[in-house]
Amino acid sequence: MKKNFGFFLLLWFFLGYSQEKTIISDWTSFTQAVNIEHKQNWNFRITAKIRKDNEDNGSNCGLWSRINNKDDSTSFFENQYYGIQVTHEWKTYEIKGTINPSAKTMTIGAFAQNNGDFYFDDFKLEVNDGKSKKWIEIPLENSGFEKDITSGGWFEGIHSQNIKHVKHFTIETSDYHPFSGNKSLLIKGRGIIGTMPEGKFMDVNGIKLYYEVYGEGEPVLMLHGNGQSISAFMNQKDTFAKKYKVIIVDCRERGRSTYDKTKELTFDIQTEDLKQFLEKLNIKKTKILGWSDGGILALSMAMKYPEMVDKIACSGANIFPEGVKDHDLKSMKEMLVSLTKENKDHKNDIFIDLLNLDLKYPQWKYEDLNKIQCPSLIIAGDNDLIKTEHTVKIAESIPKGQLAIIPNANHYVPEEKPELFNELVLDFFENK
Repeated sequence: MKKNFGFFLLLWFFLGYSQEKTIISDWTSFTQAVNIEHKQNWNFRITAKIRKDNEDNGSNCGLWSRINNKDDSTSFFENQYYGIQVTHEWKTYEIKGTINPSAKTMTIGAFAQNNGDFYFDDFKLEVNDGKSKKWIEIPLENSGFEKDITSGGWFEGIHSQNIKHVKHFTIETSDYHPFSGNKSLLIKGRGIIGTMPEGKFMDVNGIKLYYEVYGEGEPVLMLHGNGQSISAFMNQKDTFAKKYKVIIVDCRERGRSTYDKTKELTFDIQTEDLKQFLEKLNIKKTKILGWSDGGILALSMAMKYPEMVDKIACSGANIFPEGVKDHDLKSMKEMLVSLTKENKDHKNDIFIDLLNLDLKYPQWKYEDLNKIQCPSLIIAGDNDLIKTEHTVKIAESIPKGQLAIIPNANHYVPEEKPELFNELVLDFFENK
């Protein structure tokens, strides 16, 4: 994916974390930053050798890069975790582009997501002034990881000022089958939900839904957002599983679930997926925790199948596209145009489907929410991408609606403030 793909499904994903501490996530990055102030308008290419030792379980790894301007804005971003196939054998991966006139630093990183062993070696940055065919190498510190990784140059995270450790990952050097020299970089992911061996598939509505179950007791169905998967609830799974039977599912076209290319991706078809899924699990009634598009699905389930829903808690949901802030909606439309234009060999089909889903649907009215008779907690950050007035109106339109606007938070409340979020939802579920 090129840099313009970043806004809706990838760049938000990378900018959704700002805590300077150990965090819980399904991905990590090992990164180096280089000053490029005197290379404006030059061409660049970044290469690295990458391989992975794990089965095809939905894990991803790749090469990524970002260029920051002098005003700290981003002028280039590309992450290859989609669109490339990393195998057991070493292969060379490349990112190339042009350094813009306002550029200050280039960040280069190794990206790993989900469970597996991911190996990286021989990072190289080269530039060309555009006037000759000669490429000039800009040295990277410890580019082949022959030295200890604590010796300097590299750091865990995506910004040098926000160094952090991600739980479930270890980063080290390895002498096992390096590409060259004696060592390579090894990033290990373990115990990350969404790619666990106990996961199962369920045939519903012409597709296969992947799901994982944790804990015992009364069921709680967790539904992720547009560009997410089961792992979106890494900060919720353990806490809720102490009191409930937590069922987390990849919605169609996301995570490890399949989809029918002949059918349009809508909230209606996903609602039918969930109805059949719950029926096959013999779950008569459930609480639902939905985030973003998952919150929309929770509302849809409560309207269409009220007998199956006990309570819903929805974070960052909207009931029509214009509920999204104007500049975010505009950016989504621009991205759709770009992805459609660059859609060679159908490589962007899924991303186009996901964008169209939120640009076209749902198309409800506030009065439609009167159908929801179950207790409903409507949540958003005070800096959410959903308009605050829209969130308030949703809560007001539900007969048993409650409202929670979380201060100093954005669309990523479940990740930004997991302790507060979990306590809020659990108290609601338990009538406290």
